[in-house]
Amino acid sequence: MSLYYLPAMASLLFKLFVLLTALRGGKISILLLSLIIAFAGHNAIELGGYIQFLSGHSVEAFFRPYYVATTYLLMYMLLHGLAISRLENSYVTIGLVSIATVVSMLFLFTDIIIAGQYSIGYSVTAVKGPYYALFAVYVLLTIFANVAVLLYRYRSAASQSESIRCLYSLFALSPVIVVSLLAIVLKMADVNLNAAGLYPVATALFLAIVLKGESKHGLSDVRRLLPFSPERAISNNLMTLVDDYVNNGNQTDAYKNLHIGIEKEIIFYTLNKCNNNITQTTEMMGLKNRSTLYSMMNRLGIDLQGLKDEQKMKVSK
Repeated sequence: MSLYYLPAMASLLFKLFVLLTALRGGKISILLLSLIIAFAGHNAIELGGYIQFLSGHSVEAFFRPYYVATTYLLMYMLLHGLAISRLENSYVTIGLVSIATVVSMLFLFTDIIIAGQYSIGYSVTAVKGPYYALFAVYVLLTIFANVAVLLYRYRSAASQSESIRCLYSLFALSPVIVVSLLAIVLKMADVNLNAAGLYPVATALFLAIVLKGESKHGLSDVRRLLPFSPERAISNNLMTLVDDYVNNGNQTDAYKNLHIGIEKEIIFYTLNKCNNNITQTTEMMGLKNRSTLYSMMNRLGIDLQGLKDEQKMKVSK
């Protein structure tokens, strides 16, 4: 039955890869970083508990923190939905964090929600406390509040990109919703099944779908985390140019070199986004005509044919 946890292990490796990529990608939102850390932490706690279980030791030290991690994971997902829906509010954030903290304290220091654990052969499951329904209510409220705000923004979206973003987020939520409802229904029905092994997979799917949506449509700064995206390339290159200017700002032509470097990066980025199509690049940059773009490229020493040959080599690989 140890194979039951292999998907969770693969999910953890995926989340750690995304986390390391995000940290190397430069500036990202605290919310997004917190969400990725919550996913990875939740996954790691579960695997740590399983190792303890296989070793014949008590899983109590992992069991209650696992429920705490689940509580914060759902909270961060709701905050993510609020941010996408542009409904984030400092008071709402404080309120959600406070509620999650109170619920977490109940898990850690009381038996009113979960009153311990017992083995079910291949894993362990919770002993329901007298107020286990509180956790069920918390899970349902956070999930359906997330769905509600995303549907609200989808219906009132001011642009197509907002609609697409909400649809991708709703689709990404579906695995988490299914697993959460399954776990709650089975637990309330006193079915001795541990569905926790499915949660890491569900959150990995959520993360993968969100990143896929960002990669395909370039909807937000998440795209800057993707290893080979044009957004990440220009972000890193611009930061390098600025760092060089800061370190060598007292040298002759330092500002001129910075200005030229920024111009080149913007043209490289736009050409990349437009697959080196000059007409589309001209329109995207808001230039008068193709001749203006050609003139800029000649002045900056940008070889269009060289860029096209490089792109063909990448495709052939």
